[in-house]
Amino acid sequence: MNKAVSVYLVGALTTLSIGLSVKSAVAQNTASSTTTQMASASQSAQSPSINLELKSSARASLQALLGKMKQFRAGFEQTVVDAQQNVVHEAQGTLTMTRPNKLRWETTFPDETLLVADGEAVWNVDTFVEQVTVLSQDNAVKDNPIVLLTATDEATWAKFSISELKSASLSEGAGSKGVLRSYQITPKEEGGQIVTLTLTFNQNNDLSALNMLDAQQQVSTLVFNDIDTRFPVAADTFSVEIPDSYIVDDQR
Repeated sequence: MNKAVSVYLVGALTTLSIGLSVKSAVAQNTASSTTTQMASASQSAQSPSINLELKSSARASLQALLGKMKQFRAGFEQTVVDAQQNVVHEAQGTLTMTRPNKLRWETTFPDETLLVADGEAVWNVDTFVEQVTVLSQDNAVKDNPIVLLTATDEATWAKFSISELKSASLSEGAGSKGVLRSYQITPKEEGGQIVTLTLTFNQNNDLSALNMLDAQQQVSTLVFNDIDTRFPVAADTFSVEIPDSYIVDDQR
């Protein structure tokens, strides 16, 4: 598995890159320069309040969507590109999550790997070198917006700013359309490994893609298929059985 993915806790789950930006409104010219200055001052005074309301609305909307996603299982195709748009990693596999705080990431291509977050620790199993690396889950997801996929507590959500991006229409069949909704999540504290995470939901309000920009300007894109949000969760889904021959590197 790409090392960055392991360290960021499956951190490279991500959608088709959506380069949307929020543009500020430009005040119209008026006959009086005094009126223009007053309007400008008024706009500046109101902007912080408007921005806070938009962010609060986006956060509530995202929480509602994720709150309905008590569990999630899907196949994925992942592509990681560098700052020069060169493909540096590709993978295929399956992702399984339940709320709160449990996740299982398995790759079948190019190698068979397993990463499990059981709520307390992250277990990264490398079958090629027969080694298991164990990390504290709290440390592994610190300041990583991916944690919001399974976190339910307000203290964790308060660490991130959330904006809803412009919705995009998706044509389906004979003229019918669906709507993709995307949310950009940014850590409030700078200096972390993840700069932004974008979550995209399809017309059925299912998580359909993820896009992550990291501090090295790598973009990891994950697109999901065969999405299932109602399935029996096996008792051993979020546990790891380690063969006696494996080396265990416990970094908790």
